[in-house]
Amino acid sequence: MGVRMTSELLEISSERIDDIPVIVEWLKQMEIAKLLDKNLSRLHGNHQGLSYGQLSVLLLTYIITQADHRLCAVEAWVKAHQQILELSTGWLIGEKDTSDDRLARVVEELGKQEDAIGRIEVKLGQHLIRAYELPREVARADTSSFSVNHQQQKSEHSSLLRYGHSKDKRPDLLQYRQLLGTLDPAGIPLVSATLPGNGADDPLYWPTWQQMVKVIGHNSFVFLADCKAAAIATRGQIASKGGIYCFPVPMSGQHPQLLKQWVLDPPSPLSPLQRHILSVMKLPESLYLLHGRQCKT
Repeated sequence: MGVRMTSELLEISSERIDDIPVIVEWLKQMEIAKLLDKNLSRLHGNHQGLSYGQLSVLLLTYIITQADHRLCAVEAWVKAHQQILELSTGWLIGEKDTSDDRLARVVEELGKQEDAIGRIEVKLGQHLIRAYELPREVARADTSSFSVNHQQQKSEHSSLLRYGHSKDKRPDLLQYRQLLGTLDPAGIPLVSATLPGNGADDPLYWPTWQQMVKVIGHNSFVFLADCKAAAIATRGQIASKGGIYCFPVPMSGQHPQLLKQWVLDPPSPLSPLQRHILSVMKLPESLYLLHGRQCKT
């Protein structure tokens, strides 16, 4: 609620606070604005008003509170909650600071400055792990596809929306894929990527593991993923760097017969560490592969 005294009358205005102060405070503690402003390219010399980082905080607050990602609706929402937003952030928000063209510029810069996004991702993850003393023993990665109703671009290569194998059984719809690497058991996201909808997932796990090593700060965590990560090339690359992984064996080729043989006649007993990891993850010993510096028998 705001109160303004004039020489003739007293004006009283009211605003809904909702969860805005809580979300803004969390985003401030995550240092979103600071990380973006430090790593993204500098604004144009004639730019006035809020920075990329500050605009990103307002945009994220809108998306979280309204469950809506439309840029055109942010300006009206900010105007309706301007007092609480200024009090929560400590910024002076101009009338046109959150116009859709300015927000679109922020999104555009976030999309094209890939090196900067990689640095922001690493610094943000390291900050969250350090600030909240998060466990760093287990991490996992997975991908999923999302179908959308959208008109196909003239050039397929200019868009992430492409026709591909549809898990939704809708091959008639364009789709994109999303990769997410998280820290167990809290599911804290550390690595993410938005990918074309017609690619294979297999080549993604090795660079994802490399990025997670940078964020977590060591390579001694157990890396969990589905059977698409169990390609020999992926396992070999992770093992060559001393990593530890736990992937289900793809039931293709000679694997079913080999697994049957290993169950009936185990090649070697599992080490205590292997048994501990399997028990923690509640995985059957016969269906999963373990390998790495600390898991060898």
